Amino acid sequence: MKKSFLFVLCCMIMSIPIMAQSTTKTDTIKVYGNCDMCKATIEGSLKKKDGIISKSWNKDTKMLTVTYDSSKTTIKKIAQKVADVGYDNVYVTATDEAYNKLHTCCHYDRPKKN
Repeated sequence: MKKSFLFVLCCMIMSIPIMAQSTTKTDTIKVYGNCDMCKATIEGSLKKKDGIISKSWNKDTKMLTVTYDSSKTTIKKIAQKVADVGYDNVYVTATDEAYNKLHTCCHYDRPKKN
């Protein structure tokens, strides 16, 4: 009885890494903006409590690289958070109201709406 219990226990322990799949994902999306103030606002809109592990927006390339827990959020939800603070991106266009709240130096050339 003890041997079979130990065998089952060993099998269960060895299978844990197989069952526990990583939910960490990294994506890069285009987010329009101009300056370091934009960088602070874009990155600041993404919170650890929402599953964000790391974020970095490059003002020259206009690319946001974000690593997140995909069991807590999606790239489209992340894009919505960024748009909510005024920044258009490849997934979501910010409202005019959110865009107009940005500091004047942060008023980037908005892409044409389709």
